[in-house]
Amino acid sequence: MDTIETPRRSTEPAKPSGFDNQPNARATLFGIAMVVLTSAMWTASDGAAQWLTRTLPPLEVTWVRYVVHVLVLFPWLRGGFRSALQTKHLSLQVLRGVFSAFSAITFIIGLNLIPIAEATAITFVAPFVIMGLAAMLLHEKVELRRWIAAGVGLAGVLVIVQPGGDAFHWSALLPLLAAILGASAIVTTRLMPRDDSKVTMVYTGFVGLIILSALVPFQWVTPSPTDIIVGAAVGVFGAAANLLQISVYRQLPASLLAPFSYSQLVWASLFGFVVFGVWPTYATLSGAAIIAASGLYSAWRERQAANLS
Repeated sequence: MDTIETPRRSTEPAKPSGFDNQPNARATLFGIAMVVLTSAMWTASDGAAQWLTRTLPPLEVTWVRYVVHVLVLFPWLRGGFRSALQTKHLSLQVLRGVFSAFSAITFIIGLNLIPIAEATAITFVAPFVIMGLAAMLLHEKVELRRWIAAGVGLAGVLVIVQPGGDAFHWSALLPLLAAILGASAIVTTRLMPRDDSKVTMVYTGFVGLIILSALVPFQWVTPSPTDIIVGAAVGVFGAAANLLQISVYRQLPASLLAPFSYSQLVWASLFGFVVFGVWPTYATLSGAAIIAASGLYSAWRERQAANLS
C-alpha cells in the first residue's frame, strides 16, 4: 500500500521485467524478513493511530499521517519533485488520491470503534476485491480457482463481521469499506502504466493532504505534546513501511513474498493484547485464519504458475 493506504494493505506490486524466478536463498530470507518487518511497522502505525483516536478525532489523526507522508517525500525525491509532478493521467491520479484518502479515513475511524486485530483481518480481503474489480472494469481474465479463493476469503470476512447475528455492529463494515476504496485505488493505478510509482506517491500524498486539510478544521482538537509524538510515530512507521515494501517487492516476486504479509495478523493480535489488553475473539481468529488460508493458497498457485512459465 502507499503510506496512506491500509494494507496490507491493498498493495499488489507489479512484477518488474528481469525477475529471477529462483532467487538465491540469502536474498529470499532477507526479503521475507523485510516483509515481516514491514508488517510490524504497519501494525505500529495503525496501533499508534488507534491510541491517538482516544484524544484526537480520527479525521485529525489521518491528517497527521498525511502530513508526515508528504514531509518524508521531499528527501526521498532528492530534488526530483518537479519531474514527479509530470503525469500523463492527471484526472486518474487525482481520483486515485481521493480513493486512498477516504480509504485511510474510514480505516482509522474503524480503529476508533473496533479492535485492531479485527480491523486488520477484514482489510486483508482487499486483494480479492482488486481481482473482482479488475475483472469487471479492466476485463482481466480470472480463472475459476481464483474466484473460489476469493469466495473463501469473503466467507472469512463474514465470519468476523457476523451480519445478522447478535455480535454484529455496523462499525465492522468500516475496514471493509476501507479495503474496497483501497482496492479501487490499486485498480486505478493499473490504468496509468506510463506513470512512475514516484509520481503516484506524490499525487496520492498531496491530493489526500489537500482533502484532509479542508476537512480537519471542522473537527480540530489542539494536540498535546504526547499526541504530537504519537502522531509522528503514526506517520514515520507508515512511511518507513511503505518505502521498505516498495524496495523489497522490486527485488523479489510478489508471489514469493505475499504470504508473509499475513504475519501482520499476528502482530496486530499481539499489539492489541499488549497495548490495549484486548485479545481477538474466536470469530476474529477463525475468520482471519480462513482469509489467510485463501490468500496463501492463491499465492502458492501463483508461484507454481510462475515456475512453470
